[in-house]
Amino acid sequence: MPVKLSDRLEKVRGMNDVLSAEYEAGEAILATLKHSFKSFGYHPLGVPVVEHTDLYLRKAGEDIISRLYDFTFQSRRLCLRPEMTASVIRAYIDNLQASALPVRLCYAGPVFRYEKPQRGRHRQFTQAGVELLGAAGPLADAEIIALACKSLDALGLPDYKLVLGHVGILSRFLEGLQLDSRLRDFLLTNIEVLRTQGPAAVCDRLPVLFPSLNQPEPQLPGLEGALAELDESSTRGMVLDLLKSMDIELDSFGRSPDEIVSRLAAKIKRRGHLRPRLDQALTFLSDLCRLTGAPAQVLQEAENLLAGYHLSLEPLHELRAIFETLTNYDLDPSRITLDLGLSRGLQYYTGMIFEIYHDSPGEESQLCGGGRYDDLVLTLGGRKSVPGCGFAYGLERIQLAMLDQQRIKIEPQAAQVLVIPVGSAESGYAIRTAEALRKAGLRVEFDVRGRSVTNNLQYANGQHIPFVVMAGSDELAAGLLRLKNMSTGAEQHLALADAVETILDTK
Repeated sequence: MPVKLSDRLEKVRGMNDVLSAEYEAGEAILATLKHSFKSFGYHPLGVPVVEHTDLYLRKAGEDIISRLYDFTFQSRRLCLRPEMTASVIRAYIDNLQASALPVRLCYAGPVFRYEKPQRGRHRQFTQAGVELLGAAGPLADAEIIALACKSLDALGLPDYKLVLGHVGILSRFLEGLQLDSRLRDFLLTNIEVLRTQGPAAVCDRLPVLFPSLNQPEPQLPGLEGALAELDESSTRGMVLDLLKSMDIELDSFGRSPDEIVSRLAAKIKRRGHLRPRLDQALTFLSDLCRLTGAPAQVLQEAENLLAGYHLSLEPLHELRAIFETLTNYDLDPSRITLDLGLSRGLQYYTGMIFEIYHDSPGEESQLCGGGRYDDLVLTLGGRKSVPGCGFAYGLERIQLAMLDQQRIKIEPQAAQVLVIPVGSAESGYAIRTAEALRKAGLRVEFDVRGRSVTNNLQYANGQHIPFVVMAGSDELAAGLLRLKNMSTGAEQHLALADAVETILDTK
C-alpha cells in the first residue's frame, strides 16, 4: 500500500527524543562526570556503536544477549552495542596492548537493549563509565568504587547507597559441583529470581534449557544409567570397551584417546547425579542470598557458611581488604552494604561486584554497576591475561535522581541577548554587533524573520531573553548600541564594551 506524504511517522517504540532543556541538563551532568574521571587520571576513548555480535556472545550473559539488536548485513552478523565494557576491551586489544600498565580509560555514549520501556529505562540510553586495566587487588578495586561514589558527590547527589558483593564465592562453589557451564551461567543469571521468588521459581525456568530435569527419576535409562552407578575407573573401562566395540577410531578426534574417554566418563557421571547437585546449588544460593547487611557482621556470618562447605575464604579476605582501603577515601561507611547474593547480569565478572542506588522507589533507583573481570581480555582475543575492573552509570537514571531530589531543573537555557535590525539597511551593522557580542562570550540570538520591533520585544519576553539590542540608523551613525533591559524596561545607548559589562553584571 503506497504511503501518503501526509501520513505521520512516529518514533520507534522504546526510543526517546531528548529536547533542548533535557539535553542541556544531561550534558552538564556528563561534563561533571568527565571532569571527575580525568581527576583520577582516566583518558577518554570512543568506540563504535556497531560491533560484531560475537563480541557479546562470548561473555555478556543471557540477560544481555536476549536483548541484543542483532542483525546480518552482507554476510556479517552485527549488533548495536548493548553495553560499553566489551567494546572498550576490544579497542584495548586492537590498539593499546603495548601500552604501559595500568591503562585507565573513560567513555560515554549510547547503548541499545530491547527492554520493556518504562520510567528511567528506554531501549536507547546513555552509559558513562571507566575501565582500569592491568591492576589487580584491593587498591585497584577500591579506586574504582571510590571514583564511582565521588563522581556522584561531585554532582551534588550524596543520598546514595553502595551495595558490594563478590561473584567469586558462588562461581567457585558451582565449579566444585562440576555443573554444566550452561547450568552454572543460568544459576548466576537467576539469583535475583531466587532471592525474590524462591528456589521453586528458578526450577520452573530450568526445563526450557534442560528438558531432562522435567523427567521422573531415574533420568538416565539403560546402559547410560548403569554406567552412572559405577566408580570412575570402572566407568572409564566400560566406555573404552564400548567405543572399541563400535570400531570408533579415537585418534581422529584431535585429542588423546585417554582424554576422550575421561571426558565421556566424567560427563556420564555428572548427568547421573545432576538433580542432587542442583538442589545443593540452590540451597547454597539461598543461604548466600540471606547474607546482607553491615559489612563486619556479614563477613563473620559468611566465614561460618563457607567453612561449613569447606570453601576458600579468599573472597572474604579480598572484600575485607577493599573495605579497609576505602576508609582512606573518606567515604561514609553507613552508605555501604555487603550483599553476598548480589549478582549482575554480565557473566564476565570474576571478583568483587557492586551497584549504587539512590533513595527512590522503583527499578530506576539503580544508578551504577560494575566489578572485576580478570578473564575478559584473554576471552576476547588478547595476547595475554590482563586483570580489569570498571563501572558504568546510566546517565538518564542519574538525571532522574537529581530531578527527584531537586538537584537540577529541566528548563531551557535562554539566549542572553536578542539583536534586532530596526530596518533592512541596518542588518549588516546588526550582524556585526551580534558577532561582537558572541566574541565577548554572550549567547546571542539574531532576528532572521524581519519582525517589527514590537513583535521582537514580545518574542524576547516569551523566550525569557533578558536583553534586547536594537540597531537602527542612529546607532549605526554613532557606533553605539541601544540596549533594553526587558525586566525593567530601561533603555541605554552604550558602547559595545559597556553593553557587555551591563549584561554580565545584571543577575
